[in-house]
Amino acid sequence: MFSETYRSINQPVAPSPALVAETLARTRRYSRSLPRRVTLIAAVLAVFLATPALAARTNPGYQLLYAISPAAAQFFQPVRMRCTDSGVTMEVQSVRVEGNTAQAYVSLTGEIVDATCDLYDSWDFHLPFDQTGTCEQVDYEAATHTATFLCTTQAMDGSPIPQGGKMTFSVQEILSGKEVVEDLAVDLDLTDYAADAAFTCDFGQPEDFDVYDRTGGSGAAYDRYGEASPVLSPQSEPLAVPVEGILITAAGYADGLFHIQAELKNKLETDNHCWLWLEDTAGNRLECLYSTAFCSGGEQRQDYDEYVFDISPSDLENYTLHGYFCTSSGRTAGHWSVTFPLENT
Repeated sequence: MFSETYRSINQPVAPSPALVAETLARTRRYSRSLPRRVTLIAAVLAVFLATPALAARTNPGYQLLYAISPAAAQFFQPVRMRCTDSGVTMEVQSVRVEGNTAQAYVSLTGEIVDATCDLYDSWDFHLPFDQTGTCEQVDYEAATHTATFLCTTQAMDGSPIPQGGKMTFSVQEILSGKEVVEDLAVDLDLTDYAADAAFTCDFGQPEDFDVYDRTGGSGAAYDRYGEASPVLSPQSEPLAVPVEGILITAAGYADGLFHIQAELKNKLETDNHCWLWLEDTAGNRLECLYSTAFCSGGEQRQDYDEYVFDISPSDLENYTLHGYFCTSSGRTAGHWSVTFPLENT
């Protein structure tokens, strides 16, 4: 029974009789040691036939095969609707396929799973065609510590999802214990920082930092810096601590623009992040002209976001600092992977 099943699965990828005959014919022309050469070719063909099916059953083997041929990797990948790692079980609940879109409800169950559970953008769809996807939590059951995610993928060229195929959905990291504080007024008197900052880093060539990125902004004040702009030197003592894990570490003027800097503690493990703005007494928001993100410290990595405002020193007395802050208690690493037929269930 097993041999018949194995043969039926592998037969579609076997070399054609013509290819085998041609190979043997060339062997006859170039070698007098026919039995030995035929035995060697037979062994190579056997490995060729067996390796894809066996490789797909291990994660490293599957990843290698997928890099070479996504279609072959998905063909040989066995259906597995449930898996467990690091105390968390991932399971496919239902599947829907229509036109160029495939959707699956996938649940995560475990003690670390809570209502704020986030997959930290570590999820991936494995399919033998170009596609785009999204993944969002749609339900949480506190009694069982189960979060359900709606995973959606679409063929980029708009063509229908191939019938009879399989999709693999994988996750590498889970964030939990997320806490969000919105529109928090930060206890910081902006007028104390109405002068030029005592210290600024070098006029930031990106190579000065392990990571440097500038986002948002427009106009002459923004464009004058090209790909780099000045950033403040973090102070040894924080100016304010809006929430645990996020500190205000510098404020002041540089090159005529007002800077406020936030340190994001343990960002790679917690995905701590924030957004800062200024607000006047009437509640009107002044958004930053642009923001920069950079890190330093080598092995002792420290991540910073810096927000730059086009506001005069005399106007600071009319504004207070506000922010959105998001932190989490930590990250759980693992390998969760499920494979399911692309058919409605």
